Amino acid sequence: MTKFRRRWLGGILLSFLLNFQVAKAQQLIGTTGLMNIPTAEMKPAATFDGGVRYLQKEVTGGVYSFHTGLYYVSFTPFDFVELTFRETLLKTQHSVTKRMGYYQQDRSTSIRVRPLAEREQRWWPSIVVGVNDIYSAYGDSPYASVYGVVTKHLDFLQADGWALTLGYAAPFKAGKMYDGLFAGVDYRPFRKYDLHLTAEYDTYGVNIGLKGCFWKSLNVFAYTQEFKGIALGISYQHTIKF
Repeated sequence: MTKFRRRWLGGILLSFLLNFQVAKAQQLIGTTGLMNIPTAEMKPAATFDGGVRYLQKEVTGGVYSFHTGLYYVSFTPFDFVELTFRETLLKTQHSVTKRMGYYQQDRSTSIRVRPLAEREQRWWPSIVVGVNDIYSAYGDSPYASVYGVVTKHLDFLQADGWALTLGYAAPFKAGKMYDGLFAGVDYRPFRKYDLHLTAEYDTYGVNIGLKGCFWKSLNVFAYTQEFKGIALGISYQHTIKF
C-alpha cells in the first residue's frame, strides 16, 4: 500500500470516529437495549425515537422463514417509562395475483418501566421490567413476552466503561422471539469517541455487533448472529429540552 493511500484511508477513519457522539443503544425491535436483547438503561425524559430495521431470517431464531424489516416510533415521557409502537413486514400471498410479497404487517407494542435506577457510587444495578405485546398474549405476535432485566456499568482497564446485562424473558402463548435467559456486554473502548462494541446471547444464539451515533441524533447499528445472518438499523432520536 502506498504512503498516499495509507494517509487517505487514515483520514477517512479519523473523520468517521470524529463524527461519533453519545450512542444510545437500540434494541432490534425498537426499544432500548443492546442488539436483540433489552437492557435496564433508559433514554432521557421527553425523548422521541423512530427508525427502521432490516432482519435476515437467520437472526430471528427461526421466527421468520424470510428476510423482513420493521419500522417503529418510541417515546420516553419520563426517565422511568418507555413506550414503543412498531410494524413488522410479513411476506404473504396476494389474494388476487397469488404472488408472494410483503402485503401485510404485524402491529405490536412494548412498555418498559424502571422501578430502580442505577447509582454510580453504589453496588446495585438498574432494574427494568417490560412487556412486549400484552394484548397479543393469546394472539399471533412473535414478540409477545414479559421480561425482567438488570444492567450495571463498570469502569476499568482505562476505558470509558463496560455495561453488563442479565435478564430473563417468558413468552406468552404465541411468543417465539424471546424465551429464557439472556445476557450481554457493551464495551466502549474510547473516552472521546462513543463507539460501542457489543456481544450478547439473545436466548437463541450469540450476536456480535457495532453501534454508534452520528451528529448527536442519527443512531446506527449492525450485528451478526453466529456469522449466519445480519441485522441493520438506523434511527433518529431527539430529546425535548425544557
